[in-house]
Amino acid sequence: MTTTVETPTAAAVLTPEALFHTGLVVDDLEQAMAVLSAAAGYHWTSVMELEVTARTAAGVQAPVAQRFVLSVEEPRLELVEAIPGTVWVSDGTNGAHHVGYWAEAEAIAASSAALVELGLPVEASNDHAADGQLLWVYHRGPGGTRFELLSTAMRGPMEAWIAGSAPNAD
Repeated sequence: MTTTVETPTAAAVLTPEALFHTGLVVDDLEQAMAVLSAAAGYHWTSVMELEVTARTAAGVQAPVAQRFVLSVEEPRLELVEAIPGTVWVSDGTNGAHHVGYWAEAEAIAASSAALVELGLPVEASNDHAADGQLLWVYHRGPGGTRFELLSTAMRGPMEAWIAGSAPNAD
């Protein structure tokens, strides 16, 4: 069964083109920067340090020191160092669920092993025991965010699906 998604008739409040960054709350800013640089090739702005006062449903919070960086590359990531007792906390389950990266089909297992070596453990992958074809694998990263390696063997079908073809029923 194929589900058709209709284009909204009213203008969307947000658009994909307006997406600026994906924010990740991390326990150790420098460590997260180092891991993401080694794992995904990111480079970072200098660390911004601000005094921030937040207004929440519970009221105005006392000013806190905040530290964060942005990636120079797009798609842009923002890393915010956790501040206990504020909105900037991570319990390892919140934040972005995953950030997906293409990995060459013949090198996905080696790329996955390299991420493990960097301290990003495998959380899950497709069940590739039957046919030996690793198509996707999730690694846990800073702040609980998953890094997905997606085999380029799936690139053609994924791009066709994005372009409007019906997805496989598999």
